[in-house]
Amino acid sequence: MHPYTDRGSAQVLDQAATSLILLRAPMWLGDAGPEISVLASLAAQADSQLFDAVADAVDQGYSWPQVASRLATSVATARRRYAGYVHWRSHHHDDDEQPWP
Repeated sequence: MHPYTDRGSAQVLDQAATSLILLRAPMWLGDAGPEISVLASLAAQADSQLFDAVADAVDQGYSWPQVASRLATSVATARRRYAGYVHWRSHHHDDDEQPWP
């Protein structure tokens, strides 16, 4: 499986954005300003969760070439972006006191 965008991913993202606007500022539904804000929030949240997903994949035995393929990027880029977190988490995973730097 490789990442791609399609009607399904667009529909899920639209529903998430609408839900978040309704949660945060329901009277602003349909206004482009809040839509920008919630799409930026969702992108940041997805990016943040991607670090744990990559660490989980490495923990489950995925190789860096396999991880890079799933990210649609090069092995060097995947390692550069995620290896530090993967290493850090492997030593602090159960330590709630130590947030990722």
